[in-house]
Amino acid sequence: QMVSTVVEDEILYGLENFAVPREEIPARVDEALDAMGIADLRDRTIDSLSGGQKQKVAVASVLALHPKVLVLDEPTAELDPASSVTVFDLLSRYAREHGTTVVVVEQKIALLSDYADMLVIVDEGRIRFADAPDAVLAHSEELLALGVNVPRSTTLMNVLSAQGLYAGSTVRNVAGAAAALKEVLA
Repeated sequence: QMVSTVVEDEILYGLENFAVPREEIPARVDEALDAMGIADLRDRTIDSLSGGQKQKVAVASVLALHPKVLVLDEPTAELDPASSVTVFDLLSRYAREHGTTVVVVEQKIALLSDYADMLVIVDEGRIRFADAPDAVLAHSEELLALGVNVPRSTTLMNVLSAQGLYAGSTVRNVAGAAAALKEVLA
């Protein structure tokens, strides 16, 4: 939820409320805008932004606080596929550069699995799977039964594996499936 009318003010709001020293604030605002790739939105009014731009502003306002842990609930919900990749690229880079733990609640598991160190699948309040993406995605049939949107490429390769036609590692995306299928068909 936005509390200010202008993007820069939205980012300033948290910094001022958490008593960040005044001399640090300009650099933190610049860094947060750059981290999310929205420096060009600095002077725009919040009501003139798209839903995806608002999401990026919300994330930037939190990044400006330099959190040790960042918990995001569907940060790409209103974004197109290309923008979703951009956000995950930015979050991944930010986490590496700042040593920040990023926890994402997300339905786009196909995309998330390319970035995550660990996937945790929760079903009716219970953890069903908690492991590296490859280990979790190896259970594609169970995941699909739980309503988890598993990448089609993963499901295909897991079926081929179950039939003894593929013995490689779990595939997470189309590029991985294409490479694996070249091996299978060779």
